[in-house]
Amino acid sequence: MMSEMALADNIVKYRKKNQLSQEQLAESLNISRQSISRWETGETLPGIDNLISLSGLLDISLDELITGEPYLHFPFDYGKPKNRWPVFFLVLLIIAFGGIVAIENIFFSLLLCIMAYFMGTFMSPFDFKRYYTYWTLNRTGITYINDAKKKYTGVDELIIPIKALLHLRKPQFISYRRIKRIEIKVDLFAYNPNSMITIDDYVPNMGQTMHEMFYLEVTTIDNQKIYLDLRQYYWPDSKERKMLATILTFLKRKNIEFIDKQNITEIVKDKNIKLTKELYRLRDE
Repeated sequence: MMSEMALADNIVKYRKKNQLSQEQLAESLNISRQSISRWETGETLPGIDNLISLSGLLDISLDELITGEPYLHFPFDYGKPKNRWPVFFLVLLIIAFGGIVAIENIFFSLLLCIMAYFMGTFMSPFDFKRYYTYWTLNRTGITYINDAKKKYTGVDELIIPIKALLHLRKPQFISYRRIKRIEIKVDLFAYNPNSMITIDDYVPNMGQTMHEMFYLEVTTIDNQKIYLDLRQYYWPDSKERKMLATILTFLKRKNIEFIDKQNITEIVKDKNIKLTKELYRLRDE
């Protein structure tokens, strides 16, 4: 019944989004307006031919029409930056700092370069580790970095971007058949950042180093732990935020034990809900 109502709601939603009346949609499908009305109330369901036609007329995939979830294209790179412009800016920052005194004092110039790199990696809102730590969802398994951690040290924050720049990233692949369990987690802070006094709506978890850890903990059949970072979901306009609910649905359909003690799967279906804020509310009630 839930999928039938989702289909009915989606027909209404995307018909209106395409600025079509029931009469116009019915005319395009060569059926009666009453048939469209019955679909939209869930009284009847369109046949496969009409579903395919609806998909084309409403400009959405069959998956999205039937389930309301966007189509998951494979391979899907989770957390991978779209381009290398942040790296170029970081390099320019280092050159600018170092070039100030390069001619007069090489040692001081090197020190300024190190300081610029430190500032760029720690103080920038961009997480340069993403060039190294991103993971890829495939139809048959997951490609990941073997040395990925749940939480990285300050040394890791400095070294990992260099490893990415030097192309030292060595991904590994694990098939879904070799995965025993997947657990989704958000490690909340002991205090609730939303209850703190803020300045200009700033709270501690807005910076890239202050976000709550959000990850998938994958346990293989030989009890190896693999950590897949989900924090890119926190950025409102990211493709990861748009697709996470669909990714979780895909993983839950596999013959794998899926653990979600915080009910994250349901929360992320509503893109308007701030995940961490809702989890703090539920925890502190």
